[in-house]
Amino acid sequence: MDTLNYKCPNCSAGLTFDSKEQKMKCEFCGSTYSLEELDKLAEQQDTVEEDKTEKWKGFEPEQWQSDEKSNMAVWNCPSCGAEILAEKTTGSTVCPYCDNPMIMPEQFKDSYRPDYIIPFMKSKKEAKQALKAHYEGKPLLPKVFKDENHLEEIRAVYVPFWLFDLDTAGRFSYEATKTRVWEDDDYNYTATRFYHVARAGKINFRKIPVDGSKAIDDTMMEAIEPYEYQDLTEFNMSYLSGYMADKYDQEPDELTGRVYERMEQSVKDCFEASVKGYATVTPKQEKVTVTNKGEVKYGLFPVWFLNTKWNGKTYSFAMNGQTGRLIGDLPVGKDLAVKYWFKCHIPLTIAMTAIVTALRFMGVI
Repeated sequence: MDTLNYKCPNCSAGLTFDSKEQKMKCEFCGSTYSLEELDKLAEQQDTVEEDKTEKWKGFEPEQWQSDEKSNMAVWNCPSCGAEILAEKTTGSTVCPYCDNPMIMPEQFKDSYRPDYIIPFMKSKKEAKQALKAHYEGKPLLPKVFKDENHLEEIRAVYVPFWLFDLDTAGRFSYEATKTRVWEDDDYNYTATRFYHVARAGKINFRKIPVDGSKAIDDTMMEAIEPYEYQDLTEFNMSYLSGYMADKYDQEPDELTGRVYERMEQSVKDCFEASVKGYATVTPKQEKVTVTNKGEVKYGLFPVWFLNTKWNGKTYSFAMNGQTGRLIGDLPVGKDLAVKYWFKCHIPLTIAMTAIVTALRFMGVI
């Protein structure tokens, strides 16, 4: 299958999207180009190369089983010619042989073409610094997590998101209390008043984000939100250069349940937050209704990923490639925990024994 990469007009090296300058940049000669400049250059030179490779006699190309081929594709690197085996949902990647950025435009044609993209704002250096900061102050963390080579494995991926518009209405009732406490010379008094509080209104949601990839943990994607939509821009293939990108493998109709769950919780939180000035607030009746299903759009959002296997368990970290918000679980090394216990507790035990001995000698105890 054909791939696309952007060549530097000055030296012909591969161009990548620079998250700092928000331009295409050549790592070899340092030249930078805006997307508009590259579009004009592309119009001036439109060349297509044909593949005329002969096949050896006796070679049978169809050797994969149908179920094996259903989730994979072979892509040709436009720089070195290597054939790259990848999942069919891969939209862009980097050639492992020549480190050339590759974009698979076929993945974004027709119904698969994204409407929007939020470009990467955080560089790999910033992502590594954030992970190092996340590791600091954790003496029981295994060495493999702090290793510099391990940090080099961090990946920049554009994750596919569906963006839903919904109009809703809600009706709620709460039991609330106010408490007054006072005292006199003889007694302490507490008076509690009970109130019935009602709320009703409409909330319209625009672009509720739900990731459309089965392989990506939904809870993790929600944890690194929010994304700031002032950077949401119309999709342009150039933003993918130098990054990995996935295509969605879940249709919007498959995600209705998750959209409604997110919407309902947001409506409940919003209305409950409006009940102020009470000591306690307890929901009694809650009703949320979808009054209108609006548009659904397709977008790519930036995420830095790092996955590590340790003692048979996978530990995953994700950082919002726009805001820098990072989440992830960390393990505790058992050997380190034992050493740490002895390091902390044995000196304390010795000190306590010395104090007790001295007090006994003094006749205090």
